[in-house]
Amino acid sequence: MTNISLSPDYLLPVIKGKSDYRSYRPLILPYPLDDEGKVKDGGNGERNGLTVILIQDQNSKHFAAAVSVASGASADPRALPGIAHFCEHMCFLGSEAYPKENEYKQYLSQHGGKSNASTSASHTTYQFDVLADYGQKALDIFSNFFIAPLFTMSGTEREVHAVDSENSKNLINDGRRRWQILKDLADKNHHFSKFSTGNKKTLPAAAVDSGDDSSPHRKEEGNSRLDGILWSINDGEYDEHDKATFVRAVLLAFHKRHYRPTNMTVVVVGPQTLDELESWVVPRFGRIPDRWLEKNEGTVEGATEEAAVEKWAKMQKAAAKLVNEAANDAPPVSINAEKKPSFCPSFRPQLQGGKWPILVTVLPLKSTRTLVLYFPLPPTWHVPDQSPTRILSHLFGHEGPGSVFALLQDAGLITSLSAGNRVSAPDQNLFQIQMSLTADGEENWKEVVRVLFSYGRLIRDYAKKSMSSHPGQAEDTTRAEYANLDPLRRIWDEVATLDRMRFDQTSPGHVYSFAPALAQSASKYGTTHCLSAGSLLNENGTTLPLQELMDFCEKIIPENCFVERCSKGAWAEAEASFKGNDPTKSNQFCFGKQTEKWYQVDYYVSPIDDEAVRGWNGDVDVECPYALHLPEPNRYIPRSLELCPDLPEDAKKGPRIEKPIEPPKLIVNNHATGRLWWRLDDRYALPKATLKFLIRTAKVEHRSTTGLQWEYDALTAMRSNFVTGIFADSLAQETYDADLAGLGWSLSKSSSGYTLSCHGYSDRLSHLALKLLSDFCSDSFIKETHFSSNQDKIVRGLESYFESRRADSLAVYYRDLLLTSRSGGVEENLEYAKGLSMKDIVDHHRSVWTDEGMFVECLYSGNVSSEEAKDFFEQAMGIIGTARSHLCEKSSQFRGWVPGPFERRLPTGEDFELHFQSKNAKEENGAVLVTYQSQTEGFKGKSLSSQESMRLSATIRLISTIMREPFFNELRTKQQLGYIVSSYYDLNFSSKQFSIPTDEVFPSTTPIDSIVLYVLSRNTKPTEVINRIDDFLMNFRSRIADMTSYEIQSFADSLADQLTKPIRKLGDEAGGHFSKIRRFAPEVVVDGSEIELEKLPWDNADVLAKCVRTLSREDILNVWDSLVLKTESRSRIVSYVYGNTFPMDIPLKIRSSNDVTGKVVNISTKEELLIKRRSLIPYEPNDKRGIFVRAVWEKHRTRVRYAAAAAAVVGVGLWGLTMMKRDQPKKKTN
Repeated sequence: MTNISLSPDYLLPVIKGKSDYRSYRPLILPYPLDDEGKVKDGGNGERNGLTVILIQDQNSKHFAAAVSVASGASADPRALPGIAHFCEHMCFLGSEAYPKENEYKQYLSQHGGKSNASTSASHTTYQFDVLADYGQKALDIFSNFFIAPLFTMSGTEREVHAVDSENSKNLINDGRRRWQILKDLADKNHHFSKFSTGNKKTLPAAAVDSGDDSSPHRKEEGNSRLDGILWSINDGEYDEHDKATFVRAVLLAFHKRHYRPTNMTVVVVGPQTLDELESWVVPRFGRIPDRWLEKNEGTVEGATEEAAVEKWAKMQKAAAKLVNEAANDAPPVSINAEKKPSFCPSFRPQLQGGKWPILVTVLPLKSTRTLVLYFPLPPTWHVPDQSPTRILSHLFGHEGPGSVFALLQDAGLITSLSAGNRVSAPDQNLFQIQMSLTADGEENWKEVVRVLFSYGRLIRDYAKKSMSSHPGQAEDTTRAEYANLDPLRRIWDEVATLDRMRFDQTSPGHVYSFAPALAQSASKYGTTHCLSAGSLLNENGTTLPLQELMDFCEKIIPENCFVERCSKGAWAEAEASFKGNDPTKSNQFCFGKQTEKWYQVDYYVSPIDDEAVRGWNGDVDVECPYALHLPEPNRYIPRSLELCPDLPEDAKKGPRIEKPIEPPKLIVNNHATGRLWWRLDDRYALPKATLKFLIRTAKVEHRSTTGLQWEYDALTAMRSNFVTGIFADSLAQETYDADLAGLGWSLSKSSSGYTLSCHGYSDRLSHLALKLLSDFCSDSFIKETHFSSNQDKIVRGLESYFESRRADSLAVYYRDLLLTSRSGGVEENLEYAKGLSMKDIVDHHRSVWTDEGMFVECLYSGNVSSEEAKDFFEQAMGIIGTARSHLCEKSSQFRGWVPGPFERRLPTGEDFELHFQSKNAKEENGAVLVTYQSQTEGFKGKSLSSQESMRLSATIRLISTIMREPFFNELRTKQQLGYIVSSYYDLNFSSKQFSIPTDEVFPSTTPIDSIVLYVLSRNTKPTEVINRIDDFLMNFRSRIADMTSYEIQSFADSLADQLTKPIRKLGDEAGGHFSKIRRFAPEVVVDGSEIELEKLPWDNADVLAKCVRTLSREDILNVWDSLVLKTESRSRIVSYVYGNTFPMDIPLKIRSSNDVTGKVVNISTKEELLIKRRSLIPYEPNDKRGIFVRAVWEKHRTRVRYAAAAAAVVGVGLWGLTMMKRDQPKKKTN
């Protein structure tokens, strides 16, 4: 055979944003090669068609790769629903070159990597990342999944249990349940209606079912289609083994048919050069053959008899036919496909009696009130930049004045609204408008719908005016003239402007999430536009797709709509309306109660009365108090995108992600009122900033007792929760334009106080923050409508908490109720929430501002000068000072009580075992959550912690890294206990107020290291799951002991590299800095001297990384023994939650104490838990820890007290100092 040129075809460059510093090389690979690098027999000289995008990211420490196959669940054969998803699972279980099932995950785990895969209707996507030095080997293992996967019979039989477990965890998810109802309403012959996940019934790949299927909620029918196929293959004789063998045959056929080079897109990204990446990719992925052109060959595993071989050949032929027929069910996903798909809606009135609108009523597990309008619309898949649904989403989803949301929120009918495509496919769109209703909105839902259709007619009227005013787009009409004459064109121009700005001013994110997203996008839009599709780069006011918008508006009508109500109240109405009545038939469709096939979810389908429909169509003359109008011009669009003039020239040229991050500077340090931390960004070269403003006050969660003492108060904490929710609702309309213009904000409550966070373009950021702060300092935002809607939302959430949560979520809840919670739990919070009044919230909000110990920590980071930061801080402190001056009484007492997080210390030598039955009637899974709490305080910083703490924290992190893959492999891959099997390192904090012999207290925050393991399982009893976990933990010691020094060092190096990987986003950088300021500044910084600032642990990650690299096997074994194995020294909680498959035994069968469990303390009621909780002590540092903080505070105590006394003379406390300074005239400077 003759060697020929193997160079790939290089494609047109990728269009990228101005802030994208990565280099791209798109190409198409040559035809497949054999193992010797020669053209395979049968090669015809054509390209194999596999599309590749190579990306160099010099700033990444990781290498990532993704493969996206342009086929998904829509290509499933009807006889085997879920086969695409099953194929995704099976690809990971070994290849001919790497037959060991866990070799892939083991290699990634050892070298700082991770992996995942997902199956959607149109794509199956695989992804991984790994430390860059190990990328080539990882890519070799990864590529072989697509070259020659094993798909062993044993792996097939085991992995189907993982698919079934994944499906079982979804059964109690309201979103999944509602999605299945949509599929049930769709045309049964349309690809959208297919059941995509699969389960043991649809995929009978296990010849002997080892799982338990006794759950009363599992009612799937037998697979009659599959039975028919097997009947024809085997002349009416077949057994469960034949079913399992045929499933494997279909699996292989599906892989051959769809995992073809022309149907795949590969993306690789790393710090390597493009040439080096190309040398890695071409010889590997170039070996992927078009298997569909090959003949079926091979035998079923273990088959030797001629009859078995013949049967296997028949199965292969039948499987190939089945897969090939289903492959044409859905249109191609690429917009460059030769044949453009026509509009083929899966939702049509003919399916529900021939007349719409209809009402679909669903009973949720959570206590929600959801109203959704659905409209089948033509596909816009092929025109991402000219999609009419884009402007419809913008207009219907707008929350500013004159919008549907604003008017319905003001009327007290809704609390949220969103609009956009629920389904976006090559052959259809399903446009939805979704709202969360208040109690009044639930009662008047038809009026809510009427307002929406009124707004739809308004948009249609504007579109008609635009069509009549501008029948064509005259070349001599300027963009500005169009914008002035036509509101719709102005809005489209504004949307395009903001999209272009976002495209150009967004820095690249982490390679792990970037690679799969780009692979999918390239398969849809091609390599040139894979980044830019949908960013409206070439759009403006003159390019509005007006005719298409007009056509779509004609379809936003009741006759092209079905309505969903999802609430308990709606369900009760539907039950009452059909009770005792015969089902109503319309053209063979039977209105009334329906049952979805796969999840067994009940729902009602009802006709809607003609009078309501006439009102929705505007045929009824009803007085409308609503003043709807299109959005006004956005006043938050940045005026300038210039970088700060204080930046050095090098920093203005472009991103410098590799540059070490300098800590923020403390530029204002008023020990009485607040501190301003500032950092001018010199790494990202973006006109953006991040602002964190913490109002530190004990009154957010505590109530004052005697002297300087405060105690946690659940009622006070609940009031503060109301405040943040009410504030968000109150400012939603006012700040929606800011959100559209790239300015985000939030107000959150924590144990430290209230935190106002703002981020986005720096030009108007401070303006937004001051506006928010001014409104928050006033109580005018607390209105009855917002109070009522928040009370309703909080109460409903708490009422349905236990009935709607998954078992593993409840396991965390019960553990935390013992370990970290200071409230009486959900029941107590519910009682408090129900009893609150609006006056309670107003009084509480005013009371917060009277806290004499209130203190502000502000971090302003990004494209902002120090003078701009100081000016903002001065204005902000003035706003707070003014608010406090109206409320605070004279006080000479300085109360330095600093609130913070809390955790209890577990006793050693006892295992707490918490046993609770899930109250979720649909929950089949049980959960086991195991937590090991370290009894040595965690690492705070090199100046704040001992060497012992540093080495212990580093070792616990390393143990968690080493254990993650073996734990998953043993309990998930081999034993198939459940779909979710996980272990991780956990870090929490607990604060303590230390008193000194004066009026003051000083704080200290202690880190707490933990190891957590958990399993969610439907097929194994929780008490057996813990036995399996304990067996693993006992045996894991020998695994550590047997590891080579090279293996240990590899894990240590990978962990160290992950700890020190460059931060790529300004928000992440600011978040990390602020977490250290919030936790440790109160105990370290008093007057801001350089010595004290150096003690803030800015460099914790670097210090831990260096320590990790020095750890030995002996270090690991010693910590493992004391933390996990030795029952006399460890502190452990096991939280069990029992599902319906294996309910909790009554009375509880108590595990006896032994060498594995040690002394067991069993708790099975909330009352027992709270009693035991009272016996636990707070997690506090040892006596040595207070020396540094005590010395600092003693040093500055006199100064603080003098300042407090001086401020008291003014009459408004310490905050008067700030107000006096702000009111003083500024000195002129030459």
